[in-house]
Amino acid sequence: MQILTTGGMEDSCKYLGINRTCSLICCMFWIFSPAEGNTILQVIGTNVTLPCKNESKSTLVQLTWKINKDILFSYKPQRPLYSSPIALNLNINMSMSESQMYALVIESLQKSHTANYTCEITTLNGIADPRSWELIITEREEAGHMDKLVIAVAAVVPCVCFLTFALAFIILQRVRKKRAEDQEQEEDIYENCLESQRRGFNQPHHNKPGAH
Repeated sequence: MQILTTGGMEDSCKYLGINRTCSLICCMFWIFSPAEGNTILQVIGTNVTLPCKNESKSTLVQLTWKINKDILFSYKPQRPLYSSPIALNLNINMSMSESQMYALVIESLQKSHTANYTCEITTLNGIADPRSWELIITEREEAGHMDKLVIAVAAVVPCVCFLTFALAFIILQRVRKKRAEDQEQEEDIYENCLESQRRGFNQPHHNKPGAH
């Protein structure tokens, strides 16, 4: 019985090890997979518009645009729009038109505009999910290379992750199969031991005749 318990513990450890590996792979895939639509590549001198969630003024409490966690604009209904010195220095504007409400508008992009931009909204229902953008400004030749790199990464990463998951699944299946086979073998050994003991008890015992 001790053999069966020890074997089960070893197989459980192997099984848990595979599960930890799969969890790690999932985390790595989530971290390194490119975020859809959140990275924008632009060439120097062009214009870009970064949209924000278009909340109705009747439910909006406050809207804030940030660049690398520094405030660019802060807006509250019925109050003037606050523009920070950073926004003025970088020539960044926030649209208040109906078609592009609260969108960030940057004209004649420069290298200094490369940054992370975040739009945070507070409504009467609470704080809405912030919307973030990573803006990368490049030269024209660099932009072409960056586009190719992004396409290559977008194509290769899912393939690598799929192959890794497939390999982990195959290993897990083999571990399960091996554990089941080992358990069957250990049960057979245990049953054979019991059968041998029963046969030993059932065999007649011949007493030697005493000396006269």
